[in-house]
Amino acid sequence: MLSKRGLLMCLMLLPLIGCSSQQGGPKPTKNHLYAVGYAPISLQLPQEPQQKLLHAMRASRLDAYRELTEQLSGVMTSSSSITNSNILQDGTVSNSSRGVVRGARVVNSYPDGDMYVTELELDLKLYEKLRRGY
Repeated sequence: MLSKRGLLMCLMLLPLIGCSSQQGGPKPTKNHLYAVGYAPISLQLPQEPQQKLLHAMRASRLDAYRELTEQLSGVMTSSSSITNSNILQDGTVSNSSRGVVRGARVVNSYPDGDMYVTELELDLKLYEKLRRGY
């Protein structure tokens, strides 16, 4: 018989089981990186619905590549703070990443409500071969 604590743990984990692979997302494997990019369809600037969708598709793909770049090359973070008499007056933080992604492939690309989603996969062995030029 489950104890109260065990039952509580099962109930807490139950919602996570349903969320684990919605849309049949990529299954994590060793030596692979995965990235997901998102873009809102309705907020795209063109007025025509077809153009909004095309812009969202492109934006979500670029967002996924940005995520892969961050995983491969890291994120440069810069921050500054201004104090006056030891009282924080202003603080800013900015992030950037820069790199080249070779060999990534689109695993899945689909609209989900008002969002367009693109899933990328990168085989790290292939990436290293392409990076070295052979």
